[in-house]
Amino acid sequence: MVEERTIVYFDAPGPQNTGVVLACALRRAKEKDIRYIVVASSSGETALRLGEEAKREGYQGKIVVCTYHAGFSGGDAISLPLERRALLEAMGMVVVQGVHALSGISRSFRQRFGGLSIPEIVAESFRRISEGFKVAIEVAIMAADFGAIPTTEDVIALGGKEKGVDTAIVLRPCHQNSFFDLKVREILCMPRL
Repeated sequence: MVEERTIVYFDAPGPQNTGVVLACALRRAKEKDIRYIVVASSSGETALRLGEEAKREGYQGKIVVCTYHAGFSGGDAISLPLERRALLEAMGMVVVQGVHALSGISRSFRQRFGGLSIPEIVAESFRRISEGFKVAIEVAIMAADFGAIPTTEDVIALGGKEKGVDTAIVLRPCHQNSFFDLKVREILCMPRL
């Protein structure tokens, strides 16, 4: 079977693409009856926009929000304000606050001793496609490790750099300990580098 699909390409990465990415993700989720959308969101703003748009579009699936672990930016700081987290959970979203799947403890060793770890090499390889592509894969793994999404069906994952999202992919997620089971099925939208 051959299927022809359209990929949306942005001239530049960044939060200005968020609205189009959310629309592309929701449209494809409804077309393929994809039950889970995973979104990277440090402040919760992008997740809130996705939740509001999903409600307007009648999307019945589950939205999973992945955010930084405590202390990512130093000290014990948490990037997702507790009030925003409570709002997202009240909207029916699952919030995953966890360690980055493609760095984790290896980042500490690199910072102390130099060199690169295998997870960081994998992350850097995905960045050759786009930062958002790397983030989308990473949050899908984090969500699977948390038990928020299954590894037995396709999900849509959204990522970007800093604010907003600029990349959406359909993938079959995996856990960190079964990384080679991860399958990227479709690229819905992404920036040109």
